[in-house]
Amino acid sequence: MKFGKYLKANIDQKLESNYINYKELKKLLMDLALEESRDGTNSGGNNRVNNRNYILQHKQSQKASDRNSKFLFAVWNQFQRVDRFLQEFERDTLTKANYMENSVDASLLIETIKEVNNLLANFIELNKEGFRKILKKFDKKFTISIGAEYYKNMIQNHFIAKTSILNHYKLKLINIYSNHFGDPQNLISSEQSESVFDFTLEEQ
Repeated sequence: MKFGKYLKANIDQKLESNYINYKELKKLLMDLALEESRDGTNSGGNNRVNNRNYILQHKQSQKASDRNSKFLFAVWNQFQRVDRFLQEFERDTLTKANYMENSVDASLLIETIKEVNNLLANFIELNKEGFRKILKKFDKKFTISIGAEYYKNMIQNHFIAKTSILNHYKLKLINIYSNHFGDPQNLISSEQSESVFDFTLEEQ
């Protein structure tokens, strides 16, 4: 299955507007490739220029630079939108965790743990893979490696850091659950979770 279809089939519909717009970035990539083919610009930039005339070489290099900047700027804008949502989610989760340390609300606790799990297993992983794949396509289309470098330096490490932060909050929430409602291992299995959730909610 193509990643675009896979993404559409697996996103959390409630958070749809916060995911990477993979389709939009792919369209931009195709448009840039078409524009370059019409202009006759060599896709590889400086390393693959056949015409040795300095002026033409300079123009081709400038076009390649403009193309790279345009695409990476679009990627960065989408990445910032995803990150803004994650920052808001972090603040909200921390606020809830601090509140529940002193005033345990079972339904809110369970809901928050499920939200964090969903972000770790779905939102972060799908977005991270989406950015990796579109930048890989960018490199392949123009025979360059800037996309892989951009992903490694600007995106991958950031998502790793976000995952670490959310895992910290998840552990904090599970510890609160353990202190008030029993074995947190029950939260791992979805079937077990349902019985734990039902029991806890009935107690309120």
